[in-house]
Amino acid sequence: MAGSPEKDTKKVDVSVQHECPLNLLPREIWSIISTKVASSSIEDLFNMQATCMVFLGAARSDAVYKHATMSYKSLARFLGNHDGPERRFLNCCLEVENVDAIVRHGFAEYLRFGRRDKGMELLARASTEGSVEAGYLSSMLLMFDHEDEEDMVRGVQMMVGFINSGQLESYTNFLTDVCKDNKVILKELLARI
Repeated sequence: MAGSPEKDTKKVDVSVQHECPLNLLPREIWSIISTKVASSSIEDLFNMQATCMVFLGAARSDAVYKHATMSYKSLARFLGNHDGPERRFLNCCLEVENVDAIVRHGFAEYLRFGRRDKGMELLARASTEGSVEAGYLSSMLLMFDHEDEEDMVRGVQMMVGFINSGQLESYTNFLTDVCKDNKVILKELLARI
């Protein structure tokens, strides 16, 4: 094969690995950074995971799932999300008992699946762990439950407690947030009729 291009080529070992500068910091630091990112935005966490293997590994720690916040997204967005990365992320958060995830799961159980008792149980658990959002949801759902008058009275009492504690402004903001995607909520409610 005289004159063929294969004869003149030299084999070069390209498997030489360079130390990634990201590996110079301990994994614990990257986990702390991932936790901060997750507490601000799930999308930013997904983008971080897609960047490199170091971030992917650090962003999959239990601490990240425990402290991730979902409150910047409306609750209705979690009603129609049956599969995909957000749903899998939510499931991982539920496994480590993330309060925001428990609220969203409880809301979906109550409204989407019609499992009233399970939904209220999850919302009550999140409320006892400090979620004001879960308390608001519980009081609203109890007030509008026309089957049980005792539950309606309890919902009103809970709401009076929120008003007296000065959390009404937060409640108004919360209602605005819940109603952002009211088409999704109405669709779920109509499907149950």
